[in-house]
Amino acid sequence: RKTKQLLSINMIKEVVIAYYGEDLYWIKNIKSRYNFIVYNKTDIDVPHTIKLDNIGRETNTYFYHIVNNYDNLSDWVFFTQGNPIDHVKDYEFILNNFPMTLDKSKLSNDECHFFANGLFTEKIISHSDGSPYHQPFLNINHIWEQLFECNPPDLFEFTPGATFCVSRNQIQKRNKEFYEKCLKITEERELSPWEFERMMSYVFNDKIK
Repeated sequence: RKTKQLLSINMIKEVVIAYYGEDLYWIKNIKSRYNFIVYNKTDIDVPHTIKLDNIGRETNTYFYHIVNNYDNLSDWVFFTQGNPIDHVKDYEFILNNFPMTLDKSKLSNDECHFFANGLFTEKIISHSDGSPYHQPFLNINHIWEQLFECNPPDLFEFTPGATFCVSRNQIQKRNKEFYEKCLKITEERELSPWEFERMMSYVFNDKIK
């Protein structure tokens, strides 16, 4: 326990926020030390934010951040939409008490952890077409085949909203070119945000080739 507390003090942590006009009041409630990077996809100039074109929803933002900061990521990176509380009611508590709150993860592989505490409080599953929690016109397998050589699973495990944290070491187990390919998919494929939401844990699982 003491080791984890020391790590929480010494580690450099950042929160990457995909902002689209949400109230960011919750940032003021974070007492632990984080670097906050807010990517602004609205048409309004907001001070202390980075302007991005409004494409690809939050997954485009996440991959943009990784690609453009691959060599200088923080030790741990939290990725979230502008209002994480919708999907993770105790998000402020998780940040303020990290890494002691990793046990609140609902889906984990190595140093990548997904949280859920909203309408859904556990990980859920999806078929390649997005069902049963989406209209059945997604095609997750199509993206899978562009990224991986192995066969896709019959069912994809995920947490709604893709609110998660991942270590720099875990991210860098895949090369920058891999994330550039992911970013390109979000720029070209309209339904990719919902498809990536369902396969994000596999993206950061380097055991999947």
